Amino acid sequence: MGLTDAGLPVVVGVLAVVVFVLVAVGWPHPRRKPWRIAVRAGQALLLNGLVLLLAGVLMNDQYLFYVSWADLFGSGSEQVGHVVTAGDPHAGGSVRLRGALHGSAVLPPLPSPGQRVQTYTVTGKQSGLTGEVLVLLPKGYDPAKATTYPVIESLSGYPGTPRSNFRGFALDTTFQDLVDRHAVRAPIIVMPQINTPNSLDTECVNAPGRTGLQTETWLARDVPAWAAAHLRVSLQRTSWAAMGFSYGGWCATMLAMHHPDTYGAAMSLMGYFRPEFGPAYDPLTKGVGNYDLAHLARTGAPPVSLWLMASKDDPTAYPQLVAFLKSVRAPMSVTSVVLRTGGHRVDTIPPVLPEMLSWLRGALPGFTP
Repeated sequence: MGLTDAGLPVVVGVLAVVVFVLVAVGWPHPRRKPWRIAVRAGQALLLNGLVLLLAGVLMNDQYLFYVSWADLFGSGSEQVGHVVTAGDPHAGGSVRLRGALHGSAVLPPLPSPGQRVQTYTVTGKQSGLTGEVLVLLPKGYDPAKATTYPVIESLSGYPGTPRSNFRGFALDTTFQDLVDRHAVRAPIIVMPQINTPNSLDTECVNAPGRTGLQTETWLARDVPAWAAAHLRVSLQRTSWAAMGFSYGGWCATMLAMHHPDTYGAAMSLMGYFRPEFGPAYDPLTKGVGNYDLAHLARTGAPPVSLWLMASKDDPTAYPQLVAFLKSVRAPMSVTSVVLRTGGHRVDTIPPVLPEMLSWLRGALPGFTP
């Protein structure tokens, strides 16, 4: 039984009650007085130990001080455990929703034929925003062929640019090696500019009443619709995932939870779960509403699968992850990986990529090789 399993407090509590009852009724009752004293003393010590253990288990369940027995006893690697809470791990791939994407019979030519990295300037039809979009094509991609590919929409941290994804996710080294080894079906990776202008921290949200920037619409509607019209992408939600680190991790989780008709899953590394605006821009002065993802998970959980990573010494991502996990309800599912150390650094990402991609191929059928 895992340290964070829901049944552990129940088992410890039942054992404590059983020992208490034995003490209360005076059983067993050896005839020799020294033995009776020894038995009662042992029972009292055991009862106190179980009460303290129950308190510790409940405290750990509340604050997630330790995520596994290996973490508690100081053994294991830096990646010390997983917590899976609520719902079917395949929810993102098994629930059927009407898709939001429509392809094009004839695709426009690539701007850099024969190259894997393509650079576009895209204007969103719904948001009206214009931004750079980088695309990393899989090896052997040929727009003349009918073969379609799953899509990962990859979002950088802040400050950052679409090209920051290459370093953050080691796209041309560790990530590519895993794809070459068929850890996951080769995807098209779409990397949009998140903020317009790039220097503004929008937290990926839409300003209410279309009175300001519609960044969520740009990322969740315009970019996927543009990709479907320009690239050989699969159109089903079971072939679309969002991915991001830090600021981009928050955005990826939010996009999947707000738009489950487009994304079946999201992977967030060191992300948070409600917008963290800077002093220059905050369009949600009247409340964040469903941008509070813990609240959304409690009250209207969508059928998506999430893979979340944080380290215990990350003062922003880890506390919010703990709170978010307690809010998860079916049909949403969450798999979390908690690192013992690592802080809020991108160099913690490459070591967990094998785990992340293995999870993705199991969560969404479109990513199965």
